[in-house]
Amino acid sequence: MITAIGAGGFLGSLGRYELALAWPARSAGLPWSTFAVNASGSFLLGLVLTMVLERWGPEHLARSFFCVGVLGAWTTMSTFAVETDLLLRDGHPGVAAAYVAGTVGAGLALAWLGITLARVLDPERMRWASP
Repeated sequence: MITAIGAGGFLGSLGRYELALAWPARSAGLPWSTFAVNASGSFLLGLVLTMVLERWGPEHLARSFFCVGVLGAWTTMSTFAVETDLLLRDGHPGVAAAYVAGTVGAGLALAWLGITLARVLDPERMRWASP
């Protein structure tokens, strides 16, 4: 399990690093690469974690590798917090507020969409309401 998490973490962090290099943040603009990473991570975590838990259970290695390793390293709360702080320090409170609201709103909406899509893809195992 630790090996699966480590291998996934290596891939997720490498992917995030490469995306940040290819799509650097401008000083007064939204940090789009971090936004894209966190939004895509929210969607993928909702999708994959729902599929893994509802099909194979919490002990399946796919959960450790992909959900904890890859997506844990792909997404980044710390960079999000630092970039928000830098926007505030540089005198861009409106951009910082939009970044925070947009990231949280998109993350919640995309996680819900991922969960919903996972359940639609396997209608026999849908769990819409709690028992």
